[in-house]
Amino acid sequence: MDHDTFTTTALVILTVVGLVGLALVAAGGYVLVKYRVPLRGVVAAVGALTYLVSPVDAVPEVVFGPFGLVDDGGVLLAAALYVARLIAARRATAGGLDMREDLSRDAGRVPRDRRRLGR
Repeated sequence: MDHDTFTTTALVILTVVGLVGLALVAAGGYVLVKYRVPLRGVVAAVGALTYLVSPVDAVPEVVFGPFGLVDDGGVLLAAALYVARLIAARRATAGGLDMREDLSRDAGRVPRDRRRLGR
């Protein structure tokens, strides 16, 4: 394999990895915005991504090879489960409805008990 072929192959692989990473970040951002995840969930997700790209690891890949990715996967999994629980809790408290729409729809209404009393 000559120098040009190696460079082209490496460039293609890095481009594909970069595009897959960008797609994952975009999908995660979509989920965070769509389900209105609280700030603590956003901080957990950003912190997990920061840990993933950080050269400092609890189990370094240089020493342990592919087993060094276990801590990265664990941090990502923990953050994903945390955000999923926040989304589930928000959906349970909202009753599956958009709270902003409910408040804006009810803002101009007079409660029924006040209409009967003539107030």
